[in-house]
Amino acid sequence: MFNQNTFKKKLQKILLSINRLIGSFFDKFRSSNKHTPIKKKINILDNKIENFFDKFRGFKKYNLSKNKFYYLNNKIALSIALLLILFLSYFLIPAFYDKNEMKVLLKNQMYEKYEIDINFNEKIKYGLFPKPFFYTKNLDINHESKILGNSDYVKFYISFRNFFTYKKPKIKDIIFQNTEFNIRSGDLNFFLKTLNNSEIENKVIFKKVKVFFKDKNDQLLFLSKVKKFNFFYDQKKKIQKFGSQLEIFNTPFNLIVTRNNSNKRKDIKLNSKKIRLNIETTIEHNENDIKGIFDLKFINKENLFNYLVKEKTLTFKSEDEKFKGILNLKPFYFSTDLNFNYISQKKIFNSESLIIDLLDSELLNNSNLNAVFNINISKIDKFEYLTNFILSIQLDDGRIFMNNFDAEWNESVLIKSNEIEFLNDEDGKKLIGEIVFTFNDVEKFFRYFQIKRNYRNVFEEIKLDFAYDFIQNKIILNNLQIDQKSSKKLNVFLDQYNQKNKNLFNKVTFRNFIKDFFQTYAG
Repeated sequence: MFNQNTFKKKLQKILLSINRLIGSFFDKFRSSNKHTPIKKKINILDNKIENFFDKFRGFKKYNLSKNKFYYLNNKIALSIALLLILFLSYFLIPAFYDKNEMKVLLKNQMYEKYEIDINFNEKIKYGLFPKPFFYTKNLDINHESKILGNSDYVKFYISFRNFFTYKKPKIKDIIFQNTEFNIRSGDLNFFLKTLNNSEIENKVIFKKVKVFFKDKNDQLLFLSKVKKFNFFYDQKKKIQKFGSQLEIFNTPFNLIVTRNNSNKRKDIKLNSKKIRLNIETTIEHNENDIKGIFDLKFINKENLFNYLVKEKTLTFKSEDEKFKGILNLKPFYFSTDLNFNYISQKKIFNSESLIIDLLDSELLNNSNLNAVFNINISKIDKFEYLTNFILSIQLDDGRIFMNNFDAEWNESVLIKSNEIEFLNDEDGKKLIGEIVFTFNDVEKFFRYFQIKRNYRNVFEEIKLDFAYDFIQNKIILNNLQIDQKSSKKLNVFLDQYNQKNKNLFNKVTFRNFIKDFFQTYAG
């Protein structure tokens, strides 16, 4: 009866013998004297193969029709052996190439075809499976007469056509593994040049990449980790394509850049699920300027922007002119004006809001990031009488803080803060600062909250400190002053309230808080 396990074991032995055969040959080949004639080296391989097939002839094959084993015919075995000898002999020809000459040929072809300048620091070797390739370690990538990057391990896959003419090897695909790039602003031309190269018909793949972006003084600006990026030519669409999965400040991005060889137009797609960002744009440029339109989808809201890149400065503006800004690349500085008619409070205060995502990503906490966001919000939902929010968010030396915060409540109270800071540490994610309420019409305020007349003490200003916890959705109030005078009983009241851990963003809770507050103040 047919034993499937026995059959599998015999087959495994055959495959193992093949691997040992090839490995043994190369061991003998490398250990043999370099002056040993090639004919003798080939005989080594022939003898190994012959010994293997002496064992192979005794392998039993199962005949399904007759339900029994039979021995392979000697002629069949010899034919298979001959074919295998011819097959292996042909594909092993590159193993006999002069390695120094191959270095020169590979280096020249890399530059001619891909405009990538490389230097070999170690020997190159030949591999056969899964397809013929040369490989090396510790390879330098050069740009403008300096080392731009270094790869731990590089494979050069070659065409298996015409192995007899070793002076014309044709590189098919290249894979760089564990590469570190040290990039300055001018070095980005390396990637643009590679993308613009219309000769790239095969894949150039980089796996596990670290990109160190540095300033002119060789100081690190930020680090980007790249899982994979590759250059290749899409035969069907006739376009050059660059794809990348990267990580900047712990925030993952997907980037796809395509170049149409006929009109030189570039299409760019950039998205990040973590911060809910999606950008699509088409670039047209002359010798000095780059301009175009990009479609920005941010927090499920879509806008079209016009942009212009000129003399290392990017300016952009939305079609409705509610959003505009400027980005200087050298030195790096970003400034933008954002105008919103309406925004949901969940996008600000919810534990899964964009602000929380950005704080978690540490994208904004980089010490080399200098930026200003000038924001105007006409209305926030669930705060029906709170209007005209004006604030400036600044990123400076790893700090995130708000300057000149202003808002208005029911045309009777002005709300202001000179500085509010974002904190993201082991204690949580918080907003801390001082806030001042200036009452232009205190009676209107009392009427709205239905404060009893005997509790309506007249005043002009309330000032206090606060700390808001994004995760717990909890606010702590203390150090209260009314008309620049401290009130012990009110601070005791705030301490007691803080311990109750109630949600002030609830309308009923907030109204009751206001009533209790003025009752306490009136004594």
